[in-house]
Amino acid sequence: MILHPHTPDRARRSPAWILPFLAAGLLAGSAKAQTATEVQITPETMTLGVGQRQPLFATAYDRQGNLITNARFTFLSSDTLIAKVTREGAVLGVSPGLAKVEARVQGRRASMAVLITGTGPAGDTANHSPAPAGTVLTLDPPALSLLPGESVTLTPHAQREDGTPVDPSRVAWTSLRPEVAAVDSAGLVVGVGPGRSIVQATTANGLMATAPIEVASADIALSGTRVVVGPEESDTLFAVIPSQNGRAVHGGIQWQVLDSAIASVGPTGIVTGRAPGQTELIATGFGQERRAAVLVHRVPQSLVITPPVSAPIQLPVKGVRRISAVAEAADSTPIPEARVLWTVADTQLVTFDQVKGTITGKAQGRTTLTADLHGFDPVVWTIEVIPGTIGLERSRVGLAVGMRDTLNAVLLDDAGKAIGRPPELEWASNHPDIVRVSAAGVIEAVKPGRATITAAGSWGKADSADVLVSGDLVIASNRGGAFGIYQMRSAEPTAMLPVLSDTAPSVQPALSPDRTMIAFSSERAGAGYDLFLMDTDGRNLKRLTTNPGTEGEPAWSPDGRRLVFTGTPQEGLPQLFAINPDGSGLRQLTEGKGGSHSATISFDGRQVAFISSREGKPEVYVMPLDGGEARRLTRTGDKESQPRFLPDGTLVYVVGHSKGSRVMRTTTAGESAVLFETEQPIASLAVSRDGRRTAYVTGRLADLSKPKARFALFLQPLTGGGAPVAVPLRAGEQVVNPSF
Repeated sequence: MILHPHTPDRARRSPAWILPFLAAGLLAGSAKAQTATEVQITPETMTLGVGQRQPLFATAYDRQGNLITNARFTFLSSDTLIAKVTREGAVLGVSPGLAKVEARVQGRRASMAVLITGTGPAGDTANHSPAPAGTVLTLDPPALSLLPGESVTLTPHAQREDGTPVDPSRVAWTSLRPEVAAVDSAGLVVGVGPGRSIVQATTANGLMATAPIEVASADIALSGTRVVVGPEESDTLFAVIPSQNGRAVHGGIQWQVLDSAIASVGPTGIVTGRAPGQTELIATGFGQERRAAVLVHRVPQSLVITPPVSAPIQLPVKGVRRISAVAEAADSTPIPEARVLWTVADTQLVTFDQVKGTITGKAQGRTTLTADLHGFDPVVWTIEVIPGTIGLERSRVGLAVGMRDTLNAVLLDDAGKAIGRPPELEWASNHPDIVRVSAAGVIEAVKPGRATITAAGSWGKADSADVLVSGDLVIASNRGGAFGIYQMRSAEPTAMLPVLSDTAPSVQPALSPDRTMIAFSSERAGAGYDLFLMDTDGRNLKRLTTNPGTEGEPAWSPDGRRLVFTGTPQEGLPQLFAINPDGSGLRQLTEGKGGSHSATISFDGRQVAFISSREGKPEVYVMPLDGGEARRLTRTGDKESQPRFLPDGTLVYVVGHSKGSRVMRTTTAGESAVLFETEQPIASLAVSRDGRRTAYVTGRLADLSKPKARFALFLQPLTGGGAPVAVPLRAGEQVVNPSF
């Protein structure tokens, strides 16, 4: 390889295309006598084949840097058997080898390296067979940067095209500029003075290789400013050259420590601790001195590790674990200076941050992490990188009998953040008679009850969700004595299943939007009716309100995050309140004369409709759920009740008259139309979530306390003009408050 030296700035003043004219003296200019103080040659290096010819161009400058246009040069070659040069400066390749060509004028000179390649007589090959065809000679290292006085040995390697090594035979070494870099017969190159040179190696059988050499003074530094070791523990410092990409200095450095009782240092910079304490290391060479602090810490007596190595550490991809190994002295105090060497067997699977003491999973697999402290057996953790912790997107799911849904699983990192989809999972139901699950996580509700669905990975991680199955309708009934909460299927209305039936009256159930909870009003606390919550199978009963008076008529917001209910103080009018399902966030929504009750919340969660007599008779009003002014929606002058929002934003409500009731529906224009009429007054009304069906109870609420009061339950389509279907009830059974 040929190293191209830096071109002085003055050579850049004249473009390359004009140099031949300058060299030939053809430019018009002054003929004043000028004294040459500097000579330059272009190009800086040249490579030719045997028989090839190429001109070189020389220029001369005076002391002021002016070009001498009429300079006449003499050209010389250091070896005319390798390269010849004509009087005009044309170089001719004669035989393979390395030569130096000079341009001289007025006692000043400049030189360039010329490498001739190809075939021809080179070296002393008279008594040696030529190298096999295709054989190549290389030098190791291929190039050198040296300080003045620094030395490095070049090693020749010969090999065929197929990589088979060949004995390079006897090698002759030559330096183009021995005043810059000298080379001996063994290939030892020594930096002599600043500059650039080329060292050529030529074998007796005709092979040749070159290495560019640059010699320059530079500041040296130490590879570290502080060495920390324990007694009889070693570490190595190097002299480096920061300006040359931190390369190590080859020899020429003398090492010593100020206190040899604390530490010692060898001729190559290996520092060994002797006894606890501090001292200083001094490195001198190439006219420079550098120092580093040396600390020899106490002898560790124990190594405390976390976590233990008894079981493999499972680490999700992108997951992070803290792992520590702390050396302690005999008095159990830590020795933070003690050097623990950490090694990861497969860095494609995990990485270890020694500063933070954390290991991070990169790819699925199994590897080891080793902590090594001088004087102790290595500590080895087995690390199993798994796809991740399995997490189901929902921990609770509510379904009606016959409904299907899909449980989606994700992979989670240690912080619970989703990092992707898991590979194939095994799904299982602990009660397949209640909920079936497919291999893809599709669940199907079979009958009312509760089942736990589990998704498990082959790597041992799993997550589960509770699935609560209920009928499509809940209702209050006195079939158990006191009023209790029951569930039923509209397809099998005779099969009512008790959810909560005991001696405490419970009424006005409201099924949550996700079908997992029921809000209701009950007297079970013994201090009037309060709001309660429970799962749809009756578990996890919780009291929501404790205020004096009565709380009832709960209505869920579509997102399940709020309940609006009617609160009636012991002395006063009923008003609307809102509360969170966890019992927090209680606030009053309405106030003033006439009272407010029977709330329903729109499907977009923005409005609440209710009944109020603030202007005389009970009418339907609407107001923002977050609070604000209420506006009157109906103006029939009749007694209105039971408002229920439909998915399209319109309302269904009941208008009572002397004989029975009319079920009305508002239109987008603000008008109302009759959906159907009943011969008996409607005491309770429910509309299905899709807006297609209604369930209603006929009877007078004032007659509930009468043993022989008669109530009837009907199911009827809201569209298509279908006739109502009566649900058979037990003799003497009273039902109220259906809820889809």
